[in-house]
Amino acid sequence: MIELSLNNPVIQAYIVHSTILAGKLLLMSILTAAVRITLKVFPNPEDASFLRGKVKFGDPTVERVRRAHRNDLENIPAFWILAAFYLTINPSAAWAIMFFRVYTACRIVHTLVYVIPVPQPSRAITFGIAYAIKMCMAAQIILYYITSISFIFYSGVLGAKMLFMSFLTARQRYRKNVFANEEDAKAKKGVVKFDDQDVERVRRAHLNDLENIPAFWVLGALYLTTGPSAATAITLFRVYAAGRILHTIVYAVTPIRQPARAIAFGVPMLISLFMGAKVATHYLADM
Repeated sequence: MIELSLNNPVIQAYIVHSTILAGKLLLMSILTAAVRITLKVFPNPEDASFLRGKVKFGDPTVERVRRAHRNDLENIPAFWILAAFYLTINPSAAWAIMFFRVYTACRIVHTLVYVIPVPQPSRAITFGIAYAIKMCMAAQIILYYITSISFIFYSGVLGAKMLFMSFLTARQRYRKNVFANEEDAKAKKGVVKFDDQDVERVRRAHLNDLENIPAFWVLGALYLTTGPSAATAITLFRVYAAGRILHTIVYAVTPIRQPARAIAFGVPMLISLFMGAKVATHYLADM
């Protein structure tokens, strides 16, 4: 395992590039606000009244920036977690630093060619390279920890699962030949459409992952600090990962009538709440 020291250049590279990506995420909110103010279109009446604009939803320029922001939210948090776990497997310093640099550069360029916009395949290339880097790290994490069946192993599995959702969404878009951006539709001779039922079903499943899995990463890591039984902790992590995978299968891959999805959602939710309660009660005495 790598020496977790702030003097380690790999750790330093991770911190620097993670901070850059966090700053980029924050700037996307400012960019969205700037575009709204420039165009004088707002989602709330009080904003429109204060800035002498109008309430309007679906403005193509605003929505393009918001889609670029959502793409960051779907991808950058997974990088933070996967890269942090990747550090624990003692990777080659040269490879790790290169991964962090290339990933950060690709995410920045991805936003630039998304917002401007630039014709495809510019956005596809930048997204694909960054995506491949995360999948490579996830695969190495899973292979390294597969014999120990630990929190990091299941976190790697869930990270790879979240990445797979982007691929599944793209597959549905190409299958139905419907896209969210004009340059995509033009490149594939498709149509711009935002309400295709099959695409939106996969996107909802992806959003559900984004609403739940990052919380598991945090709560699971904190739960380990409370000194739980190894058997109990491993069971919780195993059942949680299985539940989230089944949730996607019955939601987006092969839709099954309820309560299949409710059960697949509810069991992992109860595990997260249980771990959260354990963490809170454990540290309550120190408050």
